[in-house]
Amino acid sequence: MWSAGCNWAPPTIWPSPSFPTNWCSVSDACWPRRRWSRGMIVQDVPAEVRIDPTALYEAAVADRRAGRNEAALEKLDRVLQSRPGDVDARLNRALALLALHRSIEAEADFRAVLDAAPDYVDARVGLARAAQRRGDLAQARVEAGRALAAAPDRPDVRALRPALGLPAVWRLDFDVSRSRLGAGLPDWSEARLGAVRTLNDRWSFGAAAEWTERFGQDDVFLEGRLDHRIGAGGVYVALGAAVEADYRPEASLRAGADVPLSGGISATLDASTARFASGTVNSLQPGLAAELADGRLRLAARWINVWDETDQRRDGYAVSVQWAATDRVRLRLDHADAPETSEGVTVDVSAVSLGGEVDLTDRTSLRFGVLKEDRGAYDREAISLGVGWRFW
Repeated sequence: MWSAGCNWAPPTIWPSPSFPTNWCSVSDACWPRRRWSRGMIVQDVPAEVRIDPTALYEAAVADRRAGRNEAALEKLDRVLQSRPGDVDARLNRALALLALHRSIEAEADFRAVLDAAPDYVDARVGLARAAQRRGDLAQARVEAGRALAAAPDRPDVRALRPALGLPAVWRLDFDVSRSRLGAGLPDWSEARLGAVRTLNDRWSFGAAAEWTERFGQDDVFLEGRLDHRIGAGGVYVALGAAVEADYRPEASLRAGADVPLSGGISATLDASTARFASGTVNSLQPGLAAELADGRLRLAARWINVWDETDQRRDGYAVSVQWAATDRVRLRLDHADAPETSEGVTVDVSAVSLGGEVDLTDRTSLRFGVLKEDRGAYDREAISLGVGWRFW
């Protein structure tokens, strides 16, 4: 009789020791895992284990959301083996790869999702984040713009704007300035209210109203402007008019372009025509701009050509330096020696100005500036303050 110990040996009628055994543990009294059937030994065969891809996918998503990205990746690979066309699994795989800082692989999966489902906004957001991780901000902004065009109200899509330095959907600006004139002349005052609406990743529209007081006379000038981005450059057109103009243009038209060349250098061109009570003044201003130090420093110069109210050509120049001292502080220095039309008369003006802008929060900015001009017949000193609000 067999004991409960482990000294049991197979009967001699069984096959040789090379036959697979597969014995029980001591707790099972060492009974062999076999059963007899009509004098023959039959070995139990485990049933095939079938894994539900849906359950595996849900477990993978739970892993990814909990930060277990390696585990999520392993499960998602198994899901995609059985369901290679599952775009949700492919998207989550890309998100797990992105969390593991494998940006290039993540981008490939995001693009595969968009190939199968072009309107899958989550994949577009993922592409923007992946490009940002690689340091390709230009591509990140392109993808973010496409996501914003498809789903502008989604919180995760709107969050791309400040993260990538994209223009806000709305921007409101209010500025005031006060000027002190030489030669015993009365002070000037000015106030401006402007708004810009970003329509999509390429188009924006702005409108502004300016009130000015000079020599005891008030004028209100209104202007609308349309901008169109083309790659890293763009074009614009603006149309304005003064209400019962005394010294501001009765009507004006401005247009310009910024064309990238190479090495951070771009060509600029601005043109305008304005009708004053004294006559029409036209201008053409070609220029060059250069961005240095990863875009933190911008140098620009313009050649200013003016055909004044008597149709006489005059010219001058303007140069400027803009420096992003920090992510929240920007400074600007300008110098110009060029003709300017004021009170319907074109005069030569030499000016130096210094200004800056500080982001108080992600939504609010404060501006300040000082200016000194030599206008021939008198000097002008001005101080300005402004505030801007951004809404995403």
